[in-house]
Amino acid sequence: MNTHRFRGLSAHQRALVAVAVLLDGLEATIYLQNDALNGEGLAKAAEELCQQEPNLRMPLLGTELRQALSELEGF
Repeated sequence: MNTHRFRGLSAHQRALVAVAVLLDGLEATIYLQNDALNGEGLAKAAEELCQQEPNLRMPLLGTELRQALSELEGF
C-alpha cells in the first residue's frame, strides 16, 4: 500500500484527505483538487488511497485521522 504522499502531508492536510476519502472514495480527488493552495498534492494523495480496497482503506484512514487529530490537539 503506497501512502508516502499521504504521510508526507501536514496533520491538517492528512485529516482533510482522510475525511474526504472516508466520505466519498470515488470523488474525493475532485473535491480536494479545488483547494486553492495544495489541491494537486491533496488530490494525488487521495487518489493513491482510493486505489486501495475499501476493507483496507477504511481502517487505515480511521487510524490516520485519529492520529492527525491528536497531533492537532497538541497545538
